[in-house]
Amino acid sequence: MASKKGTYEDVYIKHNGDLRSLKEDVTEFCEKYIKPVHPKNWDWSERDFENPKNDPTIEEARAIRDVIYKDMNSKKDMVVDLSTMNNIEAMKAYLNPKSKHEAFNMEEFAFSLKVELEHGKLKAVNVTNNHPFLTAMIAMAHMTESLTYYKRLAVMEAEGEVFEIMRKLKKTKSGKEKLHEMLIETEEELMEARKGLQERLDKMDDIPALEQIGD
Repeated sequence: MASKKGTYEDVYIKHNGDLRSLKEDVTEFCEKYIKPVHPKNWDWSERDFENPKNDPTIEEARAIRDVIYKDMNSKKDMVVDLSTMNNIEAMKAYLNPKSKHEAFNMEEFAFSLKVELEHGKLKAVNVTNNHPFLTAMIAMAHMTESLTYYKRLAVMEAEGEVFEIMRKLKKTKSGKEKLHEMLIETEEELMEARKGLQERLDKMDDIPALEQIGD
């Protein structure tokens, strides 16, 4: 395992009994599952996720969902048994391709993947190397504790930005016009985030209540 500037350059995993680079595994996974739905710029290990134009798409979220959902319902003995995940019935309902709220759920799932890519190559501590499956597992870990996690996160972040802009307005003597414009824009984002949270709450009727609450 080599490191440079605090970032793992190469992380090895055991795959069918052999050690292999996580980067190689990312490319193989993406070629198999991402490329069919996103033919251009399909390799997440090389994709520039700093650019919002490269955010995970809903179709990519669906492709990853299909892998996870299949594993959740697998009857085979697996080293990583997703069927033992906390609140498994709720998670199955959330990921169910036949859910009447599937489009909404997958839009949210794509957003969750975008958020959790911060555990990949976006920051100095690279844990996942942008592996779609590992990124999704981080998202799922949050959602097993609260299915409103990502909608509440959007609200919290917008509230925090509003707070900081207002603090700047109190402390600065120049550039207030630009700050007022930022404040109006961010308050609109906050309204949208709150609307999204309410929509999430309204579209949970086909998801069982969590059996296990808290840690």
